[in-house]
Amino acid sequence: MERRALIALALSFVVFMAFMYYGEMTKRPAAPPAVSQKAPAAPAPAPSKTATPGTPVTPTPAKAASTRPAKDVVVDTPSFKAVFTETGARLKSFQLKKYKDRLPYEPIYHFKLGPVGFEVDRYLDPAANGLKDKDLVREGGANELPLSLSWEGKTLNLPGTAQYEASTSALTLQAGDKGTLKFTSVSPEGLTIVKTFSFKGDSYGFNLAAQVTNNTGQALDGQLNLDLSENFAAIEDADRFHFLGFNGSINNKLEGVKSGDLKEPKTFAGKVEWAGLDEGYFLTAIIPESAKSWVTLSEAPKAPMVASVRTPVEALAPGQAAQVSYVIYFGPKNLDDLKPLGLSRAVDFGWFDFLGKPLLTFLSWLEGYSYNYGWAIVILTILLRIVFWYPNHKSYKSMKDMAKLQPKVAKLREKYKDDKETMNKELMALYRTFKVNPMAGCLPMVMQLPVFIALYNVLGYAIELRHASFIPTLPFTNIVWLADLSAKDPLLITPIIMGATMFLQQKMTPSTGDPTQAKMMMFLPLIFTFMFLNFASGLVVYWLVNNVLSIAQQHYTNKYLT
Repeated sequence: MERRALIALALSFVVFMAFMYYGEMTKRPAAPPAVSQKAPAAPAPAPSKTATPGTPVTPTPAKAASTRPAKDVVVDTPSFKAVFTETGARLKSFQLKKYKDRLPYEPIYHFKLGPVGFEVDRYLDPAANGLKDKDLVREGGANELPLSLSWEGKTLNLPGTAQYEASTSALTLQAGDKGTLKFTSVSPEGLTIVKTFSFKGDSYGFNLAAQVTNNTGQALDGQLNLDLSENFAAIEDADRFHFLGFNGSINNKLEGVKSGDLKEPKTFAGKVEWAGLDEGYFLTAIIPESAKSWVTLSEAPKAPMVASVRTPVEALAPGQAAQVSYVIYFGPKNLDDLKPLGLSRAVDFGWFDFLGKPLLTFLSWLEGYSYNYGWAIVILTILLRIVFWYPNHKSYKSMKDMAKLQPKVAKLREKYKDDKETMNKELMALYRTFKVNPMAGCLPMVMQLPVFIALYNVLGYAIELRHASFIPTLPFTNIVWLADLSAKDPLLITPIIMGATMFLQQKMTPSTGDPTQAKMMMFLPLIFTFMFLNFASGLVVYWLVNNVLSIAQQHYTNKYLT
């Protein structure tokens, strides 16, 4: 490989690392503080019509808030089990029945040296270990819970922890069923708030209609604040490669704020398509129906992040009511579940998202036939190698041709070492004479870079690979190996083998004729091995299989086609 080809390869690596860095670290600026007056398209499957403040209602006599202990109300569906508390009609728990909190491991030996960890775990019987379902609610230190609804007015405030009375003690739905759960609260001043939740038995999304009735005897102006809260600090198994924080679509622009980066409260004004808190593989989100809503975001040190969707309610006369409607989502970041609610942009595979989502769809299709995401990754890698077979062949052939010219190149460099301009002209003439393009060896690599970056994000962040196994235990043992393709290889076997294949590739690559450059290139396998030690094992499997196929093609090209 000639010097320029090496430089191009190094630049490709730098570009790849830049994509990774900016994809993780940079955040988009906040939307401009103009409030849109145009009503957004309602993504709700069955949105409630927002009532105007002038709607007359039958007056409800004011009564003091109930002093009885708050009850819990359970909503049970095939997909989730939600527990509401009458204190604020908030969520205490939201367990996803199809997703476990962790895999059944028992640690045997763990060794950690800096960022590198070696782990030996024993795989246990899931049925015998009572694994918990994934819970999307983690209470904050100040009793912060999601879906609290507060009234903030000029003359009257009602906190999100007000006492409510539930319409039923439990709600059980089967697939295809629908059901509602109503909570009612009346303040001592006579402000009545009714929160009506509408559920479907086969969806993670549900509707919330919040009705405010003014029985205070005076006109009211204020706003309803619906909060999401997430105690990110309490996530014990948080992956440092995953984004944790606020995600939302404001004015049709994605906005993101990482947990821990918020120094002061922040406001997002404009058309709020949706606002959510992102846990990496799972999302809690609010889709407001009102075009006048805006979002405020806050996170005190060592406290939950709170995203509040605020909607104005103006000139509410005595005896009248206003209604504000939302769609709520608590569930996995699975495109099939997100798309019907207009939340597909919550799954973002970076700059090459337009490649990542089709690749994920195709990978899932392959898994439907192979019944194993590990084998689906292997098959996808083989198919991609077939697609890029010809450009890779041209690359290997070009490198081989460049190696044959190295003696002549070395002579020209020595002859014109004091005259760079003449040396470059002679080198170009030499390449034209032998019909060799010094950049042809690296152009195919640059062509494949977008596909690799897209696959990097898909295999590292797609929920489809969470807890998806390839070879769950070492053969003939119960020692955990590739039981979770979204996590690193705990035994470090695949990244070390991958590093060995990269070393073999370097040995097979035609020499540049420059001993210094050759030695530098031999360090690349070591660098990549160190990087991949903590990468998702699904990504390592892809790279390993790709390396093996690349070695086979390079050997075939060198032996039979040059």
